Amino acid sequence: MVEIGTLLVNFEHREIRRNGTALRVSARAFDILEVLFRAKGSIVSKDDIIETVWPGQIVEENRLQVHIAALRKVLDADRELIKTVNGRGYMLVPCASRVANAPAAARRLPADTPLVGRERELASIVDQLSRAAVVTLVGAGGIGKTALAVRVAHALSEERAGAVHFVELALADSSEAVLATLALALQADLPRTTRDVGTLTAALSAERTLLVLDNAEHVIDAVAEIVETLMANAADLRILVTSREPLSIRAETVFRVDPLSIPPADAAVQTLPQHGAVELFLRRARAIAPGCACDETSIRLVADICRRLEGLPLAIELAAARVAALGVDGVAARLDDRLDLLSGGMRSALPRHQTLRATFDWSYALLDADSRTLFRCLAFFAGSFTFEAVCAVAAEPNIPVATTIASLEELAAKSLLTVQFRGAIALYRLTESTRAYAMEKLRNEGEVKRVARNHMRYLQRHIEDHSALAPRRTPAPPLAHQTLDDARSAWDWAFSDEGDPALGVALAGSLVGTLLDASLVYECRVRAERALATLDTLPDTAVDALCEMRLCAAYAASLLLTGGSAEKASALWRRVLARAESSADETFAARALWGLWNAAMMSGDIHSALRYATRLEAHAERRETPWQQLCASATLAASLHCFGEQAQARERLERTLAALDAFGIPDAEERSLAVDPRIFGTGTLARIAWMQGDAALALRLVERAINYVRADMLEPSLCHLLAAVAVPIELACGELEAASRHLALLRSQTALNRFDGWQDYGECLAGQLDLLSGRAEAGLLRLEAALSRLASQGFGRLTAPLIGAYAQALIEHGRIDEAQTVLDQARRRGTAQGDHNFAAELLRVRGLLELARAVGHGVLPRQTGAPALESAHRYLHDAMALAREQSAPLFELRAALDLSASFVRAGEAAQALAILEPLAAFVDRFGPRTRLPELRRFEELLRAAGMTRTSPADRS
Repeated sequence: MVEIGTLLVNFEHREIRRNGTALRVSARAFDILEVLFRAKGSIVSKDDIIETVWPGQIVEENRLQVHIAALRKVLDADRELIKTVNGRGYMLVPCASRVANAPAAARRLPADTPLVGRERELASIVDQLSRAAVVTLVGAGGIGKTALAVRVAHALSEERAGAVHFVELALADSSEAVLATLALALQADLPRTTRDVGTLTAALSAERTLLVLDNAEHVIDAVAEIVETLMANAADLRILVTSREPLSIRAETVFRVDPLSIPPADAAVQTLPQHGAVELFLRRARAIAPGCACDETSIRLVADICRRLEGLPLAIELAAARVAALGVDGVAARLDDRLDLLSGGMRSALPRHQTLRATFDWSYALLDADSRTLFRCLAFFAGSFTFEAVCAVAAEPNIPVATTIASLEELAAKSLLTVQFRGAIALYRLTESTRAYAMEKLRNEGEVKRVARNHMRYLQRHIEDHSALAPRRTPAPPLAHQTLDDARSAWDWAFSDEGDPALGVALAGSLVGTLLDASLVYECRVRAERALATLDTLPDTAVDALCEMRLCAAYAASLLLTGGSAEKASALWRRVLARAESSADETFAARALWGLWNAAMMSGDIHSALRYATRLEAHAERRETPWQQLCASATLAASLHCFGEQAQARERLERTLAALDAFGIPDAEERSLAVDPRIFGTGTLARIAWMQGDAALALRLVERAINYVRADMLEPSLCHLLAAVAVPIELACGELEAASRHLALLRSQTALNRFDGWQDYGECLAGQLDLLSGRAEAGLLRLEAALSRLASQGFGRLTAPLIGAYAQALIEHGRIDEAQTVLDQARRRGTAQGDHNFAAELLRVRGLLELARAVGHGVLPRQTGAPALESAHRYLHDAMALAREQSAPLFELRAALDLSASFVRAGEAAQALAILEPLAAFVDRFGPRTRLPELRRFEELLRAAGMTRTSPADRS
């Protein structure tokens, strides 16, 4: 409360009184009076007044004159206290304003308002005051310290005897002003108080007293000294202080006021309003715009706003106030400009609480020059950061470390910086709103580019990944995800209009490897593509060869996984290979050869894949790197397998996997390729074992391969293994429950990582599961749609078995012409050539098609000499011969079963037995527990042909 002429003015509560009577004045006039008062007798220009009272608006001078006239009218006889200085502005005569002797009304508590989400804090503060002499509520600006203090004061005044004095220190700007304000509140003698602080205790009542000192941070030293003196002379006194930093005195207990609770991202919608931040937003928004944010989508959006504002009550209230004009959607969309958006607080609020920017301005003004500089330079840290990061990015080269430490302590003390400990490591963090303010200040000072360069160079040193495609990822460092957040932020700045594209490309060369290590494949593709496009516009010397190779390699690898073109991926890998050879980089040469092999396999170009696998093996042997030699050997074995050379592939794989088991853990240089050969090698061996009819071994190998996949290397290894090996083998072996479980995991992982190609492949496998589970229509629809998408992406790898299953299902459901079209398209695309393994299978299905067409044309089962039947039988004989040549007896058995079934239907039992009997030894190898459907069908056809025999178990 200050005295201006005959007026008593309370700027905190925005009241003007004369002789105890409240006087009405417009809000703008009151703001002008406060501007003049705070100038302390200085002249304030008209432009400065207008900018302060009407920020961002165009206001004519006559409006200002109208409000000045209104103030002079209120001053009445003292109207000359507001002086007009021609050509310069206005001033309030300084001797006219002083701390007033307060009437009783000025000492009452501020109005009590309901608190949201603070019940636990309220109870804890009341409890602490019962045990501690001084409790300081410490927290960032706008976090709700004053509201808590007011509620505590009312609660204690209602439940116990004794006086409660609420002292607002916002206008006190010196030790003398603090003493005067206290003297006013306690009705002490002002002259004596200024000479002897101890005389304040005489003004305290004998009964227990609570003294609330609100907003002490800007006069913290004076308040600390006064509080210590009061506590030394008044045993029954309790003091509650609100401040952005502690008093740091012996008697003090610090209570940290945290943000309101915010819901996790996956919280159920019905639980969202139970969190304090969401409840506060909804209350304030609905008070202004009744009926808003009532649907589930809006409430989820409100929760997201509260998360982005990190539960800061002032920011939430300011955001809620904007809902009436912008709606919840509009507020959410504009939060990136939160310093401009979050304004327009209640007129009764303190000026520093009417905008988010003003709240930070108050704290920023309390910092010394070194702390302001450091604070601005922390703007680029999006997550947590260490002292080492501060020194590398924010500290000036000529500034002593001790100064940096002191500045960090000051920022933390004034609640602009949070400090947490992870073990012995101190981690610092700015809230998103604080960081936005720091960035604004950094821009205002013209320091953005300098600090951004420091930040990007620091990040490059910390996320350099010389084995970004390595299969065995080392455990993530404690700050891996925070560093990644910072790198994303820096990358966004580098490619913005004010950024530095060359620095951005250099950072991207390191960042993409980290993204791949974190299985963030789709993000890697997007960022690598943007960086490469920028690289191609820069001079040749802008970035080095290593950066270019990293970008190309990461883009090529992510392209294949996310449904991109195999042809484009091959072109990128050829670019890497050319760069690696010209710069004698053997590591990237090996990666490029493996990448070219993988792209050829993905597109179904098995001949090229075999050539690249052979080159990779020769490269590894020349370099004499044992782990790469074994990896190349497994790669070559996989190529032989797809080429149909099962015997060679199996022999090589068994030898290679045994050597890998004996090898142990390779070093970083040796394991520079993109895969773990034990995973794909064991998976390939499982496929071979299944094709050779050993279902039990195949399933054991599937389990072993999955066990090789660890939590720190889930993708893309896991998706590839599930899609290419586990689910297909389990479906083929009749293990539908296991297939369903692994298929669900596959579809979840491909959707999560946006692996478009493997996602469509999973849809095909889901279609097969539908067919085997009796849901034929659903299965056919899935297969048709997903196969079409795979074809459009150029995904040729492993599609032959899917096409065969789809065509066979169409035949079984009488859709002969459609099956013919599917098989013809597969032949034109060379599907069988892309995976020679299944060439026999496609021949077998072609034979089934001809059999069905013959029946459709009226050929009777006994007309074995009919041309249509002869064509069908020829296809089936060719399928048997090719499978036998490829050492794939299971496929030979399948074709034999279909051929013999046609003879059984024709009544030619002898011919059926002549086909089946040579395969009996193969069938008997696996015993009665084998669940392969083909083995059961074999026994059924033998019985249909009139032959009975003992089971393998009985014969043994």
